[in-house]
Amino acid sequence: MRKALYPALAFTIFLPLLAGQDKKLPAQAERGRDLFLNNDKGAACGSCHALAGVGTAVGPDLKVLGSAVGPHGLVMAMHMTITAYVQEVKLTSGIIYPGMLKQKQGDDMEIWDLGPTPPVLRKVSSKEVASMKGNSVWKHPPASIDYPAQDLADIVGFVKWASTGSSKPIKPVDVVDAK
Repeated sequence: MRKALYPALAFTIFLPLLAGQDKKLPAQAERGRDLFLNNDKGAACGSCHALAGVGTAVGPDLKVLGSAVGPHGLVMAMHMTITAYVQEVKLTSGIIYPGMLKQKQGDDMEIWDLGPTPPVLRKVSSKEVASMKGNSVWKHPPASIDYPAQDLADIVGFVKWASTGSSKPIKPVDVVDAK
């Protein structure tokens, strides 16, 4: 029974994945991906987030958010000014920067410095960290960008496509009231 079950299970799981690789990126998702990676108005989403094999995996996983939240909620998340993940990191040397803890192993810490774009991964000893407290200064970059409604719809279209495979068009009216 197992000999028949395992190939059938593999066929059921992997065939849809392979079939999805041939799908062409919908036009809206393609425009959204371009905005995700390149933005002349400020830091692009891909500076801190990775999605569909592009970008930098620093910030929270947008695939999880994109599969659970609708267009309105995604735009609301983009416009959040303060995020729960970012902390003010103060080193014993006096250096202070907005940071996000990547990992801590023993006495070693890896903290993303969100000051520069793209963020820089700093490796420090926990003895070098004077304090880490809630951030009150750093702002989520999209909060300061005045995106046209069509750009927001295109970015959301890319996030939804990359998260769920949905090619359903996102209309500007679906995101315009979320600002």
